[in-house]
Amino acid sequence: MDFDTAPASNYPLPVLIKFLNRGFEEYFVPIRFNTTTFLDMLRKDGIDLTASRVLIGDAQPCGLALIARRGWASRLAAMGIAKEIRGKGAGSWFMDELIKEARQRRDREMVLEVIEQNEPAVKLYRKSGFETVRRLIGFLGKDAKDGRGSDLHEIDLRTAGRLVLQHGLSDLPWQLSGESIAQMTPPARAYCKGQAYIVISNPDVEHAAIWSLLVEPDARGNGLGVDMLRSVIASHARKIWHVPAIFPEEFGKVFERAGFEREALSQWQMKLSL
Repeated sequence: MDFDTAPASNYPLPVLIKFLNRGFEEYFVPIRFNTTTFLDMLRKDGIDLTASRVLIGDAQPCGLALIARRGWASRLAAMGIAKEIRGKGAGSWFMDELIKEARQRRDREMVLEVIEQNEPAVKLYRKSGFETVRRLIGFLGKDAKDGRGSDLHEIDLRTAGRLVLQHGLSDLPWQLSGESIAQMTPPARAYCKGQAYIVISNPDVEHAAIWSLLVEPDARGNGLGVDMLRSVIASHARKIWHVPAIFPEEFGKVFERAGFEREALSQWQMKLSL
């Protein structure tokens, strides 16, 4: 096939959503976007549609890569290839093109996350030069008794983002970074309890997600992270809590001690120096 690309900004949003969903048909895990989830991802993750690309194969759109940008770094936030052209060299050609354009922008690094169990995708990214930073894992937590979260204090999500930038790991996955947390808006919420902080999605629905858990460095090792998790669960009872598989594996013991169960799905956090 003859391949080319076009800026994603050339296309209306409904068309881009259609391209993305087509690219994830029969994917390793079910993924489907609608207008709300797509716009939320664009805003929170800093996706630049002028740098994102539609893959053209034999004059027909057949894939989409969403590129997020911050400073000298870019992230492959999502890449989907239409199922009828998978295995025909489209992925390798597309990645080479995306990396070439990142260098032309004078980016210094490109990052991504890929499902560890998705061996073809992992192989593609390693072939393109990406190296593994760490394994990322997720957890599932369920109900707890009410009444232990009365000492939680709500804080501005922007404040939570600044604290993550100040005290968190310098190489956190893009979605957990302070910049991403600061872009979140209500109904997501952030809480503090002493020197511990947490960010969660809308707690008024049955399924809620934990997007950040932070303890200030001089207070670590005292069980504050576990206590924060238990307090939040107790404050918002009768919920199912999801910890997306984007948390560094070294954080796992905190969630396990709070009663969370590790999910089978994991990811690789990967980086390419440009």
